[in-house]
Amino acid sequence: MSNVSRFFIVMMVLGGHHFPQVHAESLCVDHETIFFNCKLHSKTASLCKSKSEDVVTYRFGDKSRIDLEISDADVRQRKIFYFSSTSYAGGGEAHIRFSRARYTYYLYDKTVKTDGGYDFSAGIVVFRGRVKIADHICTNVGSIRGSAYVEMTREKYSDISGK
Repeated sequence: MSNVSRFFIVMMVLGGHHFPQVHAESLCVDHETIFFNCKLHSKTASLCKSKSEDVVTYRFGDKSRIDLEISDADVRQRKIFYFSSTSYAGGGEAHIRFSRARYTYYLYDKTVKTDGGYDFSAGIVVFRGRVKIADHICTNVGSIRGSAYVEMTREKYSDISGK
């Protein structure tokens, strides 16, 4: 495991105690592990991994209605979810990227050291082609879970803030 991965896991474990713990109800089912869970007003976005198979699924909606579901089970063993991360002085950022049709989604969390401590944010950025069309910020502590750092297919980090 790289030093960057260790840093992020330590920041998530230790750093999480410095932030209010507001949890959103996950859209993952009983046989899935939560990789990411983000409350967006009345909707929830969850990234889940099957405990028995190597299948990752993104769901957006609420318990009564799933508005969008994307799974690598639907693409015959091809991976469509990719993890990347980078470190900052006193923090870091991680992304999970996936695409559907002309849309690319980035689930992210970011920790930045400030004069008053740490500033934590998480959310979902959506691109249509190369144009950023949405940047939703989680209303809960929506960090990417440590298991995603270890289990997901990695790719080179790409800055999404300035795109």
